[in-house]
Amino acid sequence: MKLILKDYFNPNQVRIFTVLILTGILFVPSSLTFIKSATGATAKLSLETSNEIFKDNIKLNHLPRPVANAALQDLDRNNKRSLPLALANNLQNKLPTSVKNAVLQAASKRLQQPISQLRIIEFQQQTWKNGCLELANADEFCTEALVPGWRVVVGKDEQTLVYHTNQTGSTLRLNEKASSSPLTPVRIPASELPPPLAGHIVFRQISSGGFAGRTYETVLLKDGQLIRVRIGDANDSERSVRRVSVQQVQQFVRSLERFQFSKFKNLSYPAPSGAADFITYTLTSQKGTVQYNDISRNNLPKNLQASVKAWNDIIASAK
Repeated sequence: MKLILKDYFNPNQVRIFTVLILTGILFVPSSLTFIKSATGATAKLSLETSNEIFKDNIKLNHLPRPVANAALQDLDRNNKRSLPLALANNLQNKLPTSVKNAVLQAASKRLQQPISQLRIIEFQQQTWKNGCLELANADEFCTEALVPGWRVVVGKDEQTLVYHTNQTGSTLRLNEKASSSPLTPVRIPASELPPPLAGHIVFRQISSGGFAGRTYETVLLKDGQLIRVRIGDANDSERSVRRVSVQQVQQFVRSLERFQFSKFKNLSYPAPSGAADFITYTLTSQKGTVQYNDISRNNLPKNLQASVKAWNDIIASAK
């Protein structure tokens, strides 16, 4: 005799039935295919995501249609509600301990915080496209191979660090662009400030450090000349002179005013403790100097990031 489940389920029971399916508590024979991989989900799964998984992966022709339709309608009405805490806890347990430990240790060193103050906010299984876990350094050669692993987000207060790891956590890299870590500036001592600009110079950048350990000075003149030299080059062999239009110079000056570059006068945004091989940039306008480094650029205040971008755009457009 054909059993019509619709007659035996009220709306609340359908809702419970739906949640049981999503959390994997209810066993359904092999003709029912539900979630592809719980380990590929994050602890912050929403019912909206689960709804898509449910639609894509359940063979509705084997599940009584009244029950399936009622379940999907219930999910559509509640995308704003979170999955049961039990499911989130189960997902947390899927992250390998070796990966969790490796990421927490790296984050602890990076943020100079004890591991007990950090927490795993989010994680997801990934297959990286190369041996550099898709985070190659400049001029780095990466083996062309698929590397199974994890994307893990560690957090403390408003700080978040995003790590790419291999399957065991023995290899991991920090995704600087995806991470968010507010920086606390320090005042540059007067003895360490560079000399002020001459009247005909609009802007100056001094870059030092990196693998080569060289220091370069780039200056923008009012007439549009962009001159770059290497400090300590006795023969001046690396000097280059390019040019932008006077209109571009004027637009750049207005950009500095709009982004309140002078607000950061004599401030330095230092690199994290333990960091190495980074490049330090010292930027000077007619109204002051600011210092930052390449590995922390994405964590600078938004207006300072915009000022840096405006300067880099000038360099890129010079001919």
